[in-house]
Amino acid sequence: MTDPTNVPAGWYDDGRGQRRYWDGTQWTEHTAPLASAGASAAAGTPADQAATLPYERQPGAADPYAATSQYAVAPAGGAGSGGYPGPGAPGAPGTPAGPKKLNVLGIVALVLAVIGFILACIPFVQVIAWIVLPIAFVLSLVALFLEGQKWPAITGLIVSVLGGIVGALVFTFVTLGVLGQIADSDVIQDRIEQELEEEFGTPVPTEGATDEEPDGGTLDGLAFGDTMEWDDGVTMTVSEPEPFTPSDLSAGADQAVDLVFTLTITNGSSENVQPIVLSTLSSGGTEATRIFDVGAEGGQVGIPPTTAILPGESVTWQEAWSVADEASLTMQTAPSFQYEQVVFTNVPQ
Repeated sequence: MTDPTNVPAGWYDDGRGQRRYWDGTQWTEHTAPLASAGASAAAGTPADQAATLPYERQPGAADPYAATSQYAVAPAGGAGSGGYPGPGAPGAPGTPAGPKKLNVLGIVALVLAVIGFILACIPFVQVIAWIVLPIAFVLSLVALFLEGQKWPAITGLIVSVLGGIVGALVFTFVTLGVLGQIADSDVIQDRIEQELEEEFGTPVPTEGATDEEPDGGTLDGLAFGDTMEWDDGVTMTVSEPEPFTPSDLSAGADQAVDLVFTLTITNGSSENVQPIVLSTLSSGGTEATRIFDVGAEGGQVGIPPTTAILPGESVTWQEAWSVADEASLTMQTAPSFQYEQVVFTNVPQ
């Protein structure tokens, strides 16, 4: 008598898009493609068709798909026997990958690249950008090959390269502007001398006369807090020095005392004034060190103005210096190369 719980041998759908042969006890390695509906209709007698159709388990009969063969179909969410991972098992197709970890070195490189880009856009402090940008570029390259998210490293590479390009353009424009002002100043001076010679003839040198007469508005040895006025109405004031405490973001505080000066340029002329201020300071015969501090209270310190000053307007900024002797200070400065430098000092005359 036939055991009703024993599944007869035959070809059945193994749940993997194909038919596999069941030998009555377990799955075998023999497979065949699933029969299409048209092929099943032309398969011959009902008995022949029954041998090729997927088996439908009768009540009380064993399920061939639950057999413990190496070809058994695994339940959903678990691993099948014989090494077949079920849906949702670790490593199975369709299992979502976990989030990528944060690339810390890439974030650091990106922050440095942004800082370098900003510094590259500011004249006279670009020397710091030429240090920061290469470091950011190298760190971005290294971070690109580390595990974790790649976007910080890629963005850092782009920003550091753009910062170098922008910095080079700003440096070129400032240099050309300075050279242009120097050239214009020489041309104007030569033209004035030519017109004077045509009008009054060649001047006869007198005893004690020098080859170059000083500008009528030049005044040397002003005290800090005084105001210098040039012939065209442009004035400049340098305040008395005050103690300065650099922040953690400062650079240049390397001498005994740190001081800060407030400088003001007022345009009393009828034309725009393009400020190009290159101050120098000595202390007791020793060259002082300029302090750049972007984190100082009340705003950045040490960066002179670059925007043109319109007639009737003024501009004020602060310059910090590290000096050897605060009782012996001498500063030379001017609004631009078109104006002769003036000396401010606290040394008794």
